[in-house]
Amino acid sequence: MNKEILNLVTKIFTFLKLEDYTKLTNILSIIKKEFPDYYNFFEIFKNKSMNEKLSGVLSNVFESLTLGGAPLALLGKKAEKEEKEKELISQKGLLKDEIKEILKNYSEPSEEKNFLEFLLEKI
Repeated sequence: MNKEILNLVTKIFTFLKLEDYTKLTNILSIIKKEFPDYYNFFEIFKNKSMNEKLSGVLSNVFESLTLGGAPLALLGKKAEKEEKEKELISQKGLLKDEIKEILKNYSEPSEEKNFLEFLLEKI
């Protein structure tokens, strides 16, 4: 795997680790089966640190806090969540565009090309 692809996949997996850990673990499971040579490069992304786990739990707790039966942040949280979703979609689009640019360099079938097409489909 060349350095450009390795850097791009590292960027994608870092993004997924922060934003969609479940999707990342699913992708890594498939890579382990279908692209075992590449799995060794990326298995480090499989483990979530204790700080990452705690921040996810605390975030869920703070989002569910109520005062007198009503959520503490009604519209603010909803608008914030919608904005974050838009940003995530935009970031995924940029990552997909980077994959598409690299794929333009492949005219012949190869394992790298198959791997990139797989990532393009899964993210």
